[in-house]
Amino acid sequence: MIYINFLIAWRYLFGIKGSKNISIMAKVCFLGIFIGSFALALTMCVMNGFEKATHKKLQGIHSQIIAHANGEKLNFEAIENEIKEHFPEIDAVAPSEEKQAIIQQKDSDEINEIISIKAISAEHEPKLSELEQKITLPANFTIKKALQDNRILIGHKLAKSLDLSPGNELELLFAEEGQQNRKITLSKHDVTVGAIFDTGIEEFDANVIFCSMDLIQELFPDSGVTQIGIKLKRGVNEKETIKKLKDSLELEVYSWKDLYPALVSALQLEKYAMFLILILIILVASMNVISLLFMQITQKKSDIAILRSMGLSSKNISFIFVFIGLLVAFFASLTGTITAAIASWFLETYPFIQLPDIYYVTHLPAQAEWYIFIIVFLVVMLLSFISSWIPAKLIQKLNISEILRFEA
Repeated sequence: MIYINFLIAWRYLFGIKGSKNISIMAKVCFLGIFIGSFALALTMCVMNGFEKATHKKLQGIHSQIIAHANGEKLNFEAIENEIKEHFPEIDAVAPSEEKQAIIQQKDSDEINEIISIKAISAEHEPKLSELEQKITLPANFTIKKALQDNRILIGHKLAKSLDLSPGNELELLFAEEGQQNRKITLSKHDVTVGAIFDTGIEEFDANVIFCSMDLIQELFPDSGVTQIGIKLKRGVNEKETIKKLKDSLELEVYSWKDLYPALVSALQLEKYAMFLILILIILVASMNVISLLFMQITQKKSDIAILRSMGLSSKNISFIFVFIGLLVAFFASLTGTITAAIASWFLETYPFIQLPDIYYVTHLPAQAEWYIFIIVFLVVMLLSFISSWIPAKLIQKLNISEILRFEA
């Protein structure tokens, strides 16, 4: 019976060319749902791409998981062995230490910048982050080359503000640990710019320099490893691993996302808000289906009466008109999502829309995921089903005897 209902609905939908008004209304319905599903799918792809690109950029500098003991020194070798033995889901670990200093040009009395010094391991860091790929000058330089001897790695914004290039000498002014007097004495140490990096993140490119663990030990003899960065293998549950690390290592362990709670929350809120707003557009477009079906029911009153007299129930006849609305929605949403997928691929392959420097990405990103199109398709079909069912219920109120007497 459903097959017969579907065939009748198909005949009604594609046999409306003789009725100009209904034909125009069907095209309006199709166009409205097409535009709504296209806009929703493409916007979700752009928001997904923006979120993924921002996360990738930040995670390329920060460790995926960070473990520390609130400033206390850590035995990195022991922790590394513990992780290798009991955590096969972890791909790499790397030690680090952070201090503050004042940076100034050689033989200058002018204080230029107060910066953060991050000591890293040239052996472990390339396995953990993408810092080595961010080195721009000299090209194809490794972290090991950039940090050998007394060399440091600085951001391109800091290099630009101080007019520096690789090979230039700098002075670091720092307070030695353990000073209890009110008057703090600053020590001085000469360093050389080994390389320049460009992460695209303002706070790193202008305020952070990287050095070797040996250099930080020379500047601060009492320093040691205070943080351990951890990278998980692909597909591993981050939250569960963090909980296991806390229980096993008895350290403070958290995700890199906890460093940017406002940014992460804003990206998620923006994605959900855009989704809900565009659903309203699809809802308005699907309302046109109600008008289309009311016109169809009015025109097909005599057909409905004949079908009822032949024994077809009002419920089955209602499904005929529901199928009409769903057919329009199906072809419109399918066409809209396919067009959105093509547009998303085009934006991803040819990033021609540039974004200002306030964003973490340089161009408008788009990343299509199969679940986005399935969700959009299901949402459109659900709203269209509701819109189709409302006028279809009118059939149960039709007086069949009067229609047969005066119209059939």
